[in-house]
Amino acid sequence: MKLYKNRIPKIILTFIIISVIFLLEGGINLNASQTENVSAQTVHPCLNRVNVPMNELHWLYVPESADQLYTEEPYFFLAGQLIADNVVDASICPSGGLMYNGYANACGMATALPTVIYIQNMLNEPILQSWKEVGVPPVLLKQLITRESQFWPSLYIYGENNNVIHYGFGHMTYIGMQNALQWNPDLYAKICSASGSGNCVSDSGIVNQFLSSLVATCGSCAYGIDPNSANRSVDILAEAVMGHCYQTSQLVFNATGWNPSLAVDYATLWKLTLMDYTSGPGCVYDTLVTTFDITEGPMSWSEISVNVSGENCIYGLHYANQITSKYFDFPPNQ
Repeated sequence: MKLYKNRIPKIILTFIIISVIFLLEGGINLNASQTENVSAQTVHPCLNRVNVPMNELHWLYVPESADQLYTEEPYFFLAGQLIADNVVDASICPSGGLMYNGYANACGMATALPTVIYIQNMLNEPILQSWKEVGVPPVLLKQLITRESQFWPSLYIYGENNNVIHYGFGHMTYIGMQNALQWNPDLYAKICSASGSGNCVSDSGIVNQFLSSLVATCGSCAYGIDPNSANRSVDILAEAVMGHCYQTSQLVFNATGWNPSLAVDYATLWKLTLMDYTSGPGCVYDTLVTTFDITEGPMSWSEISVNVSGENCIYGLHYANQITSKYFDFPPNQ
């Protein structure tokens, strides 16, 4: 009895020591690997910023500070709006500084340039903040605003019957806002939580009222823009763009049956999002179906681009390429 009483504890102790060694050398590494894989699979493709090609970093780089988004572009449309709204006095210029189309002439641009530079940079901090809180690439968002409104957040009316209305920095439309609300629950919460409506996506009064709030121009404000409204508008625009990315991710899955992160890379998904934002989901889906029939596997942006057809869809392709074209020298030279 004494023999077994002495041996059993030693056997148990040996087993425990071996087990601990196994866990430390093998088990923990295995669990870490499994956790990493599961984590990568659970991150939404629109937020799954991995393996970004170096040749795409000029628009996908995340600046360390808002100062790195600084620009000094002579935006003639913006200058014209500042002159027309009496924010800038260009009375010394020929034709009051304006051309017949409402853009500033050369003298008007020179007069308005300091204000133009200030306005195009007043959003740098909220743009970078929207990356941190929403996840939209900051350079993409700034270039989208440049392309849409040249940083003048007003009301724009188009169409033969003046029936197409665009709002704010991102030229958001009624249909575009509805679409974003359906796909982005965070945007829905920001717009609809206090409305008391059962489904404010289908409530045209609420949607139109909110769209009107994106107009941040202000006759009595310095520089003609209400900074608080402008900052809020950037946040909402970022949420709306993210909504379009969520929809685009689903379109990739519907067209391929693949996990979107496996079918296209992060950069391509965001370029497709820009196409969706301006030309609609039909263009994105049809193009992806055609391309996947050819590749039967992962699709690059160049492979997708050659299969875009139709005037509206081609416009969306050019739109995406323009916004993601080389502008900033990112990553900065060390």
